[in-house]
Amino acid sequence: MTKPFRWNIKKREQLGRLVVDAPEDRLGTDLIASLRIASSRVVAQASDAALVFIGRTPENFFDYLSGIFDGIDRAPRLHLLQFSLRFGGQHGLQSLGHTKLKGFFDYLLAEGLDPDSIATSPSPLALVDFIAEGGTMENLVRLLKLNAERDSVDWNAVQRRLRIVGLRERTKNSPNTWRWEQHQDWFDLIPNARISNVSMPREHVFYIANYQPKVTDSHQPVYWDRFDSKRSQPPTDDQRQALSFALYLYDLGRSREERKRFAESMAKLPQMRQAATRALVVALNR
Repeated sequence: MTKPFRWNIKKREQLGRLVVDAPEDRLGTDLIASLRIASSRVVAQASDAALVFIGRTPENFFDYLSGIFDGIDRAPRLHLLQFSLRFGGQHGLQSLGHTKLKGFFDYLLAEGLDPDSIATSPSPLALVDFIAEGGTMENLVRLLKLNAERDSVDWNAVQRRLRIVGLRERTKNSPNTWRWEQHQDWFDLIPNARISNVSMPREHVFYIANYQPKVTDSHQPVYWDRFDSKRSQPPTDDQRQALSFALYLYDLGRSREERKRFAESMAKLPQMRQAATRALVVALNR
């Protein structure tokens, strides 16, 4: 078993001619500013937790923060978990079959995100994703629980270390606002998990979630039992564009100027009272 394939943007010598000369994103500097602010809030909400970005949609966050935290002491660990399963199906996750489930559980183990690793980790784990109604997050948590049961890992020890950060479109704050976390019937699986949200402008959420080209293919259950780390097909034009933008975000995050802007954004947040947040701001300003 190997992990689903994704080019490593930290090793640009391996990218060759895959990267186009002038990566552009149609929302330009507005998207970058929005990404910076939202990323700082995600990190602050997660506090001292490692960050797991779920699926293709939040890959901009992963690439940008990979640059921001490159070489920074005490920075949170970052994971990009390839996972796409919004609907569990009529007969539940068990109906996916042993081989597919084992393939996904082996993938979690390879990433250090299996239940035993979570339960024994020195830091909590924050699951981060764009959330519409919560189906993808629910299925991932249910799969983690199923994995724990099969490996005889204490689920209570796992769920106590979980945090959830939902990325949402910005709306008016009123009693009538629909809040996804108030409409979930599976939170009894994670009674000790801390649930929080980070909002972005509507146009940015819709663009990133629905229209922006992505580096990776959607990792649906049909592929879980036949991963291959070696890509057998050349990238599409959309993937080349997405890969170029990913590299741009990584390089941007590594720049001294961008790290200063990111630290300034974090310093304005109420979470600055947290020791982990203050320490990270100090490290970024060095």
